[in-house]
Amino acid sequence: MNLQHERFILEYDHIGIPTTEHSEGEVYHPDIGAHLCRVGNDSMRIEKIRFDPDSPFPSEIKNRPHVAFKVDSLEAAILGKQLVVPPTEQKPGVRFAFVDVEGVLIEFFEIG
Repeated sequence: MNLQHERFILEYDHIGIPTTEHSEGEVYHPDIGAHLCRVGNDSMRIEKIRFDPDSPFPSEIKNRPHVAFKVDSLEAAILGKQLVVPPTEQKPGVRFAFVDVEGVLIEFFEIG
């Protein structure tokens, strides 16, 4: 689902749900220090995330569910929003930021 905002385009990507429990089929991602496991079928795009204790993310990210959107302009997407994690390059060409909008944790990411 693509949505046109007045300053940027966003596309729903996933819902991330932190967990401390091991899940069968989880895949380790060393770049973020977390184990990811898809829930249900791929079209729902729900992920359980089990963070390593030394994962570079703040506890707010490790403990709160979030909704993630791919955007064409990370700067436009976060403009005027309360930053939880500032723009960060995860790996070459992939940048993300987390914001809090009225108590809801939202991840925006851009692939360039």
